[in-house]
Amino acid sequence: MSASPFLSLVLTGRNDDYGGGFVSRFFRVLRFNLELLAERQLATEVVLVEWCPTPGRALLAERLRDGLPAHLLDSVVTYVVDGRYQDAMSLNPKLAYLEFVAKNVGVRRATGQYLLTTNTDLILSDAMGRALASGALRPGCVYRANRIDLKLGIDDSTLHHALLDNPANHVPRPPIVPPLYAGAAGDFILLDRETFHKLRGFNELYRMVRIGVDHNFLVKALSSGVPISDIGPPIYHVAHLASYQTSKHLEDPDTAERRWGRAWHNHDVIYDNHEDWGLRDAPVRQLSAGIWKLDFEWRAVPPLVDLHRIVLSGMATSPE
Repeated sequence: MSASPFLSLVLTGRNDDYGGGFVSRFFRVLRFNLELLAERQLATEVVLVEWCPTPGRALLAERLRDGLPAHLLDSVVTYVVDGRYQDAMSLNPKLAYLEFVAKNVGVRRATGQYLLTTNTDLILSDAMGRALASGALRPGCVYRANRIDLKLGIDDSTLHHALLDNPANHVPRPPIVPPLYAGAAGDFILLDRETFHKLRGFNELYRMVRIGVDHNFLVKALSSGVPISDIGPPIYHVAHLASYQTSKHLEDPDTAERRWGRAWHNHDVIYDNHEDWGLRDAPVRQLSAGIWKLDFEWRAVPPLVDLHRIVLSGMATSPE
């Protein structure tokens, strides 16, 4: 794009069929969202981070070229991240996906005025499209949205507003409330690019989990003086059997830890990522049009422990 787009959608995924039918679900949702934003004349880019690609399978980025029409594909840029970063950075050998480190890669490289970190199964409502195009967004504020889960078993093979807006197709969820407006935060965090960079993205110091890192970002933002607000309209979540909401109480402990990690102190800790967050120093090369590769290099890997970024409260310190 010759000029910075208004909005960057920051997503992460890979071609491993997560949740069953991942690719078709992702492409269906992405096309719907991009067409909705185009109707509102919002210049949009999609920054897809393909984290730790599955060996022996086609890249998700390659499949995407066959799954979207050309006029939408032109707005997509993919960063394929060498799988060795997962092994080098994870502090939990069971955890298979450092989701928020991957999102930081996208936040670091996105060019939009506003960045929306979201997930591949989240659908923007028509009212959300109007809110994004309203001109009412202000820099320096984190915007959150209520998530409405669609019922399992409804026919979502074709997405349309009558399907999405019908209360009969909804599963009730508690509304988000101040001051953090927490609850499914990883599905919708909207913030201007400059402020996102000042906060240095999501927590990269605690690399044990996927769950709770989104909530922890809200704690970081509010503690840094960045207000948080409910944008108003909802977003919709496509139900599938392997989603956290659906299966978190059904999986055995080992499978659950491999997918999400364990509950942690995400409500209480304030982090300070190093200035090279988001794999800033990873070598980048172009594979093909719209597809870039982040090659592995140890200098791009953050240290396992960074004592300069650990705050111990209530303990006496000495000048030594």
